[in-house]
Amino acid sequence: MDIKIEGLTAGYRDHIVIKNMSLDIDRGDIVSLIGPNGGGKSTVLKTISGELRSLGGVVCIGKEDIREIPLRRLSKTMSIVNTTRVNPQHMSAFDVVLSGRLPYSDFGLFKKEDTESAISACYMMNIDKLSSKPFSSLSDGQKQRTLIARAICQDPKILIMDEPTSYLDIRHRFELMDVLRKLSDKGVSIIMSLHELDLALEISDKVLLVRDDGTCTFESPKEVIDKEQLKDLFGLSDDMYKKVRRQFMN
Repeated sequence: MDIKIEGLTAGYRDHIVIKNMSLDIDRGDIVSLIGPNGGGKSTVLKTISGELRSLGGVVCIGKEDIREIPLRRLSKTMSIVNTTRVNPQHMSAFDVVLSGRLPYSDFGLFKKEDTESAISACYMMNIDKLSSKPFSSLSDGQKQRTLIARAICQDPKILIMDEPTSYLDIRHRFELMDVLRKLSDKGVSIIMSLHELDLALEISDKVLLVRDDGTCTFESPKEVIDKEQLKDLFGLSDDMYKKVRRQFMN
């Protein structure tokens, strides 16, 4: 589903994180936010998702202002994986994944298709062998994969993820990228923040560079490299940037 952002200003009270941001995200696009720590990537994601009220501007899904979309319908359109750690009591990993179907359930009563969707999401995230285990007993990486499976189970048209590779080892990071490509091919629009620049530049259709001065740039990965924007974004010395660029040229 297309997303249109016009004149968006995000932040908290007097602290502006991003000013007057406008961009269009097409159906099935993968967009990665990159930038220095503390630059406001999480705040931007929370504002785009509607979790945090914008200080100005508008976010539209299709032609609708996200603020005007009823919560139940929005939950069927958008799912979110954020950095806040949940701690559900007395729930198995499968129960947590299945909870992604709550927007489709009748007072918490799940149908056969809900269970089938949860099973499919478990297989996609390679946690099917963990599904009967208590969520609280899982490692941090296993919990992260379970929470991503829950978001996938929600059958979103838009998937927003804040540092989804947190706690994942190298194998599961690559597996997640494969999953995201498959979702993108099915028309799911994905907006996420990533610390791994190589993954961001490899998988993304567009990259949003979030600077700590409140400005941003929306570019293709090729443009980011060709214009040497990473050097200024992260304040790299010439020697540092040469090492970084060498990684992307190999």
